[in-house]
Amino acid sequence: MAESLLILGARTFALEVADLVSEIPRYRLAGFVENLDPDRCLQPLLDLPVYWVSELARLAADHCGVCAFGSTRRRAFIQQAVAQGFPFGTLVHPAARLSPKSSAGPGTVIRPGAVVSAYTQIGEHVLINRGALIGHNVEVGDCVTIGPGANMAGFCRIGSGSYIAIGAVIVERITIGAGAVVAAGSVVTKDVPDHVMVAGVPAVIVERGVDGL
Repeated sequence: MAESLLILGARTFALEVADLVSEIPRYRLAGFVENLDPDRCLQPLLDLPVYWVSELARLAADHCGVCAFGSTRRRAFIQQAVAQGFPFGTLVHPAARLSPKSSAGPGTVIRPGAVVSAYTQIGEHVLINRGALIGHNVEVGDCVTIGPGANMAGFCRIGSGSYIAIGAVIVERITIGAGAVVAAGSVVTKDVPDHVMVAGVPAVIVERGVDGL
């Protein structure tokens, strides 16, 4: 029997994740969860209920979830759910490939066309967008967002809460710091410190004091 799944989020990206869930036989979409505007709970979304975040405690026994926020700042919503004992599932679309020698933590979403090579560890609540390529022996921290078409080579280390934007390229054995942002189309050839934004070809620091995106 399919597991009942709730999507944390009730906006545009939640609809995309709902479409993803519809093609994963392991899960049955049972509704959405809102944490900002209680009025959103007054009307169904895709003919399914929208629950207020405080209801997760009573739903935890027979539901799991994923968070549909593209921003790495989804961490606050996830923490609200965790505090109520709410469990998380892992979504891997049938058109994605996660090597059987690799792993992906709870709450992670791997979208169509993404490829995760062997001996790679993907953390919790990671979003791997369509067509992203992740090499072998990579470590990806929690709450990372990897944009569409991003390409990282082997032995990279991606810090928690970082954001790798669309089309970025990260060469072999690079470390991306926690909370860092790699701008769209950038080519990263040197390690990136924590909490900076890099951009360009090759990528250089363009902003400091960032915390994901």
